[in-house]
Amino acid sequence: MSSQHPPPVSGRSTGASDAALKAALHRLFDGQIPNYASYNLICAAEAGGTVDAEPGSIPGPPIPLGLVLGYRRQPAELVIAPFDRRTLTPIGRPSTIDLTNLAYAEEATLGAFDIGTNMGRIFCFTVRSSCALDRPDVPAPRTIEQHDDAEDFAEFMRGLTAL
Repeated sequence: MSSQHPPPVSGRSTGASDAALKAALHRLFDGQIPNYASYNLICAAEAGGTVDAEPGSIPGPPIPLGLVLGYRRQPAELVIAPFDRRTLTPIGRPSTIDLTNLAYAEEATLGAFDIGTNMGRIFCFTVRSSCALDRPDVPAPRTIEQHDDAEDFAEFMRGLTAL
């Protein structure tokens, strides 16, 4: 799912297909990031840490959080854009991590990464070859296939952990 060559927008979604979901996440990321064409994109549906919306801005129960992770190698940079997995709309502000604010990065388990900034923000997420946006008990759950992208992203993150 590379933002360098986003899929064309046909005007209408054909349902929860892989291509339609990728296009929706491209629009979500591209609408928030001014220099979006420089990033490769990957989806993470398992996230935690200090990723959050504006305090008090979202009443009610916690939102099922997802992340669009935009990354590039030159210069090394990771943009974390949180979104509501139900509506595929942005929540909160994207965060940028680069070599000027990276405090640490580690791979806790295979594909599960923790990354912290020198300002105390901590992001935890798991990137899988298949990103499920819905709970497993939902009929016809929406899923994004990203096998090659997940491998490339893990290689990028392992480079950051080696710093």
